[in-house]
Amino acid sequence: MGSLFGKKKNKNQEITSQDRAVLELKVQRDNLKRSRKKIESVIDKETEIAKQCLRAKKRKQALLALRRKKWQEQTLEKVEKMLTNVEEMTQSIEFKQMEQKVFDSLKSGKDALQQLNKMMSVEEVEQLMEENEEAMSYQNEIQELLAGQLTQEDEEDVLKELDEIIEMAQDEKEINMPKVPTKNPKKKQSLDEEEEEEEEEATTSSEEEIEKVKEKKKTKVKHKKVAEMI
Repeated sequence: MGSLFGKKKNKNQEITSQDRAVLELKVQRDNLKRSRKKIESVIDKETEIAKQCLRAKKRKQALLALRRKKWQEQTLEKVEKMLTNVEEMTQSIEFKQMEQKVFDSLKSGKDALQQLNKMMSVEEVEQLMEENEEAMSYQNEIQELLAGQLTQEDEEDVLKELDEIIEMAQDEKEINMPKVPTKNPKKKQSLDEEEEEEEEEATTSSEEEIEKVKEKKKTKVKHKKVAEMI
C-alpha cells in the first residue's frame, strides 16, 4: 500500500516539475524580451549621442559612444540567442506534454481494443461457424434419412394426418365461437337434400336398411310425380 501511494506521489511531482519548468522558461522569456527592448533603446541613445558629438566636433566622445553602442549590439545578439533557446525549449516541453497525452490516449485505446478482442477471438468465431455448419449438416442428414425411409403411402398418411389436425383446429375454433341469434326460422330442406342425407346415412347402414331407404326413396319419387301431374 505504501509503495503504491509513493508511486502516485512521484508521478504527481513529475507533472508538477514539468509545469514549473514551463512556467520558469516563460518568465525568463518575458525578462529577455524586456532586456532586448531596453538594449535597443540604449543603442538608439548611443547612436544619437555619437551624432551630437560629431556635430560638436568631439571626435573622441563620438567614438566612445559608438564603442558603447557596439558593445550593446553584441549584448543584444546574446539576448536574442538566449531568447530563441528559451522559446524553443518551451515549445519542446509543451510539444512533449502533448505527445505524452496522445500516447496515453493511444495506450488506453489499445488496452480497450485488446479487452474486446479477448471477449471474441478469431478461434472462437471459427469454432462457432464450424458448429453451425455441423448442426446444419446433421439436420440435412436427418431429413434425407426420413425422406428415404418413408414410402409414398406413408407420405400420403402424413399429409392426411396434417389435414385432419387442421380440420380439428378449425372445428374447435367454430365450437368456441358464440352463436349469433337470428329471428328468421330455419328453412326446410328440399327433397333432394333429404335424399342426399339419407344416402350418406345409408352408406354406414346394413343391407336391410339400404333396401328400406331405397323403397322410401321410390315412394317419395312417386308422390313427387303425382304432385307434378296435379
